[in-house]
Amino acid sequence: MLAVAAGAASAQPVIHAINRDTLPRSGRLAITGSGFGSRSDASRVEVDGTTAWFTTWTSTRIVAYVPETSDLGPADVKVIVNGQESNPVSFTVTARQGDGHVKWTFEADTDNLWFRPALAPDGTLYLHSSQGFVYALAPDGALKWTQKVNWYPYAPPAAGPDGTVYVGSIWSTFALSAQGEILWQFDDPEAQAVQIVPTPGPDGHLYGVFDPGNPGLGAYSLTRSGQYRWNNWGNPLMFEYGGLGADMRFGPSRSDGPVDQMYVGMDRRGNNQLYAFSLDGQQRWVIPVGPNGAGAQPVIGGDGTVYTPDFIAQGYGWVIRGFDPSDGSDVLFYDGGFVSGVSHLSIGPDDVLYYVADLAYLEALDPETGTLRWSHFTDAVMDAPQVSPDGRVVIASGVPTFGYPGFIKAFDAASGAELWSVPLPGEFYPAPRWLGTHMPRITPDSRTAYVSTVALSGGDADPYSLLYAMDIAGEGGVDCAAIRKLSARCTGGRLTAKVKSALEEGATLTLTRNGGDERTVTINARGKGKAKWTGLSGAQEVRVVECPERVTSANCS
Repeated sequence: MLAVAAGAASAQPVIHAINRDTLPRSGRLAITGSGFGSRSDASRVEVDGTTAWFTTWTSTRIVAYVPETSDLGPADVKVIVNGQESNPVSFTVTARQGDGHVKWTFEADTDNLWFRPALAPDGTLYLHSSQGFVYALAPDGALKWTQKVNWYPYAPPAAGPDGTVYVGSIWSTFALSAQGEILWQFDDPEAQAVQIVPTPGPDGHLYGVFDPGNPGLGAYSLTRSGQYRWNNWGNPLMFEYGGLGADMRFGPSRSDGPVDQMYVGMDRRGNNQLYAFSLDGQQRWVIPVGPNGAGAQPVIGGDGTVYTPDFIAQGYGWVIRGFDPSDGSDVLFYDGGFVSGVSHLSIGPDDVLYYVADLAYLEALDPETGTLRWSHFTDAVMDAPQVSPDGRVVIASGVPTFGYPGFIKAFDAASGAELWSVPLPGEFYPAPRWLGTHMPRITPDSRTAYVSTVALSGGDADPYSLLYAMDIAGEGGVDCAAIRKLSARCTGGRLTAKVKSALEEGATLTLTRNGGDERTVTINARGKGKAKWTGLSGAQEVRVVECPERVTSANCS
């Protein structure tokens, strides 16, 4: 159980109310009452005798979480302070429920999940909330633990290969074990802020960035146990003007070479810089490019090319540029006629770049040819997109227009076509509403996307933010290489399309006829599925929506 300084309750605790009478396992249980005292080792919340993780604890309000091991059905919650038990309050425990593309949601005790979660190799998710709590979640949404570190996160968390999670706030960074124990703390009191948390590099050491300030360390490296190795302030001196932190980027220093270089982008208020450092702390090159804040850290191509948006005042405005990793020389300069900026870039396995231009256009750029593959007008205000590792689907959050609740959308990476949209809860301003934040985090198998949100609570006394786990294994997330054959035959006006595949039993595909008239195909245990249409005549084209290159035709004469 999380606990800090002890505090004794002056009276027996009394529960007045809880937030809901039905809650799922790992659901957020907000308790109001009196006599709770302050957070202490002698205070806890129990659900049917099982101690619950908690975050907020004041004399009148507690936020705890329903234990994942709770039995389904009726349950009682009690607050225990210095051995004194409160009155029990009953509620019903349920299993987590999905809803279409939403696998599950988790309510964090905060009004702001500004950054996307870190993802460990075993699938554990780590959230760092604006209240300073770190949450560890299993892939199915079960809460594993919570831990208080410091305060507001200044950069996204990072996870190591052993499940260690690294977080940062103000001028402090922390390493937490996979069980939630604080392993060590590393401070730079001369720094202005954490810019990038310690992040495991290809050699096993940790690499991070403090905004130097007085100056502090700048770019630096630690051992896995948190011991100092080196630091470099950068030349010119690094300086970040009012931006929040970002993820670390590593890449090779020469085309197709080993990963041995780190990149740091800093906003210097009109003198933005992108630095390249060797893993022993030597500055290899620096170029004026940016802004390089959380919305515009570079992405690295398969051959090591470094891509980033740039703002050039000399009659260009916003452009997208690519740089040789060995010396920072230009290899791509794309002027798309952007007016209102370019979002963070996301890069696919084929090096295609995905981004939002001018707030509303989702675009795909082929850097090899310097030409657009497609541009899709979303008629909304979009956040930075993320393409799945298999290059099949693009996930992005956004809002119809300012003042409304947001949404999460999926787009086909090959064509830009919208596949589906999930609305976020809330009502129009000034009512409480939820918006997506930062970029999605997508699992290596391209089956799940995690989207953090911020709550614009309108003075809500019980604010919380949501983490969404989105099922993207259907539209766009299909392994198209597993579709071995698509065939179609038409007899007597009856069109039958058949799929042969190596897809798992129960996988679904969407087939369209002549660009519309959809059918859902469910793959059986033999990897096969079929769809039928009747009353047809003339030429018919059948296409797999998730894999547009999979197309066949037949003639209904």
